[in-house]
Amino acid sequence: MKKKRYRPYLLLALFLLALFYLPFGVVRGMRSAAVAVSPPALKSRVKKSEGTEILLLKRQNESLRHLLLSKERMERQLEKLKTLTAIDETRGNAFYKRRIARAEKLLNLELLSLDAKVIHRAPTHWNETLWINVGERDNKKLGEIVVAVGSPVLRGEHLIGVVEHVESRKSHVRLLTDSSLTLSVRVARGGTGDRELLREVKQLTRHLILRREHQETLVALGKLQERLEAEVTDHYLAKGELYGSSSPLWRGRSEVLKGVGFNYDFGDEEGPALELRTGRPLDQLNKEETLPLIEVGDLLVTTGLDGVFPADIPVACVSKIAPLKEGGVSFEIEAELCAGNLNSLTEVTLLPPVVYDPI
Repeated sequence: MKKKRYRPYLLLALFLLALFYLPFGVVRGMRSAAVAVSPPALKSRVKKSEGTEILLLKRQNESLRHLLLSKERMERQLEKLKTLTAIDETRGNAFYKRRIARAEKLLNLELLSLDAKVIHRAPTHWNETLWINVGERDNKKLGEIVVAVGSPVLRGEHLIGVVEHVESRKSHVRLLTDSSLTLSVRVARGGTGDRELLREVKQLTRHLILRREHQETLVALGKLQERLEAEVTDHYLAKGELYGSSSPLWRGRSEVLKGVGFNYDFGDEEGPALELRTGRPLDQLNKEETLPLIEVGDLLVTTGLDGVFPADIPVACVSKIAPLKEGGVSFEIEAELCAGNLNSLTEVTLLPPVVYDPI
């Protein structure tokens, strides 16, 4: 009868017991070595698992960020609507009732808005077009038509382009800086322009407070805020068209737009027809008061007359007015996008189309 040998079992037990007392650094090294000599399939599964976890975390972070951005935009629209309602309660005229109705329409569109990433931008058409990562597939997920030909494209609250072609997973956007895209706009002077600037000032002030900026800067912004909050008469004046001044390989002027045909020859719901040089009503040219139809610094907003873009979306600010030619019937201008330079554009927001035509 063979005698049992217990020595190997004893050595194994001592080895396993010793593992509990090894330093953490030694254990980590052993784990690393084990992974290094493990079969390729096992290492592949480990890497795939880690990559999946990282991808899920990135997607969750991205979704949360988009929700926060959407919430911030809707809060700004609600604040705008609240401000207009308060003004209407004190002044009670048709002008502010129209502003409220248009603000409500924009808020309803904002509730269905969709964020998208810029996935391609050809150097030869840099200031003209780009591709974004949403398409028909996203409409099916949402159960709503948001991505379609004619969907307005915004950066923040400011208009920058329109969708002109939609595929399953991507869409083609034409920017306002493209010279072939024409947009109907009009001058919004006084309270309307001041309120748009006031929102930007408030947001800048909040950021500077968080950064503990110098008190002198905050005081200066406070004074500007007080001036913008002062009661100012609103005017909707000259109407005209904007188009881009893009040059494919020259990115420096991408935010500069050209404007033509700015006048107020025909009356509308905002007021009567006005004389080009003095801004007096055409049926009251003997009045002493004058009102320039367009000035440097005026805000330009969409009119809604083109049937593509909702009315009252901020687009650009007048930066230059060409001298009126002898016998001229309208002003020519230059304007800079409210959204700023689009060279570093990475994300945009889509609104549902005003009119959906499923061709």
